Amino acid sequence: MMYSKTAVAPAGLPVRPGAQPSVTDGVPHIQLDQTSDADVFRRLVDLAFSDERVTQAPSRASLPGALALTVTPGGTARDEAMIVGREFGHIHRQPGAGSLHLRLPVRDAADVVDRGWGEPHPFALSGSAPGMVLVYAPRSGADLEVVGAIVGSAIDYATSRGTPVK
Repeated sequence: MMYSKTAVAPAGLPVRPGAQPSVTDGVPHIQLDQTSDADVFRRLVDLAFSDERVTQAPSRASLPGALALTVTPGGTARDEAMIVGREFGHIHRQPGAGSLHLRLPVRDAADVVDRGWGEPHPFALSGSAPGMVLVYAPRSGADLEVVGAIVGSAIDYATSRGTPVK
């Protein structure tokens, strides 16, 4: 399975089935239940890093063990899409296995929240990181398809109309 590399707009997202997971109130911002099992987690990681515009690295913005989605060196990066350095998102291991923090255009982030696939990061609520969302961990293959589309949108946003990254 591969997401579209032609900007799948979160506005086309279905409503997420089931109850919202429990999440911490502050920072660290962590999903507490409804996390990915080992197979779905592995498939999420494979999917997120299957795009040549993305490189895996240790996160500089999350808890130890989180996998950063970074713009590949030499690629273009949109400054306002970055969390820190070239990192525009990360996948949590434990706790919160499979949940992600991503930067999206503000309208797309609102669509992710409105359709129940995530919630604003506290830094987005404070205005210091507009468009930053916690995307809930995929629980199944069907969830993974939707989360993959959201990741694809974050990649497109992070790598469009940017400047070369060293």
